Amino acid sequence: MPLRVLTILGLLALLLVGCSSEPEAKIDETQKFLFLESLKQIETGGSMLQMASGDQVIYGKAIAVIDDGLRLAFQVRRDFLDQFDLRLGKNYETYFIQGIETYRLGIEAADVEQQKEGLEKLQQWAAFWSEVEPAVMASLQPQ
Repeated sequence: MPLRVLTILGLLALLLVGCSSEPEAKIDETQKFLFLESLKQIETGGSMLQMASGDQVIYGKAIAVIDDGLRLAFQVRRDFLDQFDLRLGKNYETYFIQGIETYRLGIEAADVEQQKEGLEKLQQWAAFWSEVEPAVMASLQPQ
């Protein structure tokens, strides 16, 4: 009889362990900063470029801000982004980073077609990001 009781108690303990909720994964604050700051820097640099209209000083600062944002973007790990949406890491690399790179190289080479190609990728990023941004930003907020 005691063996039977121990077996039942053991099974109950296994069930309780299996049903217990796992604690939420702690967010890597460095990766969070790199991701959010890269988005901010690129957006700021893009806005500055639109305002430059021939002003070489503003143009140079805008390019520097975009370059800084791109440097940050290269440090964001795909697995960090994938914890929020399984498509986020791939789309961030494919549309955001590659879009910035292509656009930036097009500016440097004065290649309008390359700039357009970069902007098309960035439009794809914007469409995706507008869909997932609310959920991702909510997940990044402290609980």
